[in-house]
Amino acid sequence: MIFAKKLILSSVFAIGAFGLIACGSDSKSSTEANQGTNPGEKMEIPTQKDANITVSELSSRIAGDDVRFKGQFGLDFVGDPEAQDSSFNIVFTNIEYEVGKGTDVNNMTKVGVTVNSNQILFPTQNSIDLNTMTSAYVSISLLDSGFTECGMYSLIVTLSAFDGDKEFKRTEVIPFERDAAEYCRTEDTTSQQPVKVEIPMTSCQVELSTNVNPGLSLSTCTAVPAGSPADITFSKAGTRNEPELAATTGAGVFVTPITNGDLPPYTDDYEVDMWPEDMNADRSPATAYVSDFKFKAIEGTQLTGMIQNANQIYVAKTAAYNAETGAGFFAFAITEPTEGNNGDYTFKVKVYRVQ
Repeated sequence: MIFAKKLILSSVFAIGAFGLIACGSDSKSSTEANQGTNPGEKMEIPTQKDANITVSELSSRIAGDDVRFKGQFGLDFVGDPEAQDSSFNIVFTNIEYEVGKGTDVNNMTKVGVTVNSNQILFPTQNSIDLNTMTSAYVSISLLDSGFTECGMYSLIVTLSAFDGDKEFKRTEVIPFERDAAEYCRTEDTTSQQPVKVEIPMTSCQVELSTNVNPGLSLSTCTAVPAGSPADITFSKAGTRNEPELAATTGAGVFVTPITNGDLPPYTDDYEVDMWPEDMNADRSPATAYVSDFKFKAIEGTQLTGMIQNANQIYVAKTAAYNAETGAGFFAFAITEPTEGNNGDYTFKVKVYRVQ
């Protein structure tokens, strides 16, 4: 698309700048990555990364047989003298997707698979979110016939923007994995693979307070009054100006924060408001599994900085812990903390336990 001058643009942007996606049944589009090119050819990945187009939180995760992508793109022209001019308009004008085999931008080959995404209406000044249903909502099916092998792949996202005089571009690469054990097994090896038995968990919620009911019974999901034995007892901590929340375990109970993966495909990146049952809605029924809560060892007896790390999920084990059945294993997290008088807190605890 060729744009004229700023004065002409201003009337166009007034109409379309804040529309983001098409509504209704036509809002989802499917784009064959690398359309018009030959899969297997070496890719030339653009290196231009205009700072005026910002990006944050790029990652990928597996949801059933789909890869979903996380990342937000925005427009940042702070410090540009023209940004103070009311006639100055900067908008996104296009977004393109490609899929490549590998993660090395200097040695990546083209893959002809379909990239599913919402249709975005351009031009727009709105930020573009790859993970949000009201924005781009990008996904790739790992069952797509364009995949001929397993291993590491990359989604290449290119954003274009225009200010009336100059075009800006930014290209980002998001790795993901097509797991060989899931999608490239031969008939012989499949018959030899043991069937993984998942242990489902249910969740409950209980309200506690550091000054009245600071204790938690994991097995019954109930609050325990001050002075009574509890599996976990919460207490106020920190300073008067910076109050905090801490926890200490009872006899035979150990705790630790969960350990999310730091490499794709990020199948275990769970936290408060990104619960396993919500992030894996394709499960039937949609529920959390013991295997969702990754940890290296459960050996701690104290937790600190729970307000500062309010999005953290923790795991606990009691003396009845059995790794095979999930007995004595729990996951929990603090939600809705409210500071009261004298640094005390009222809060809720979401608890996962084996059904």
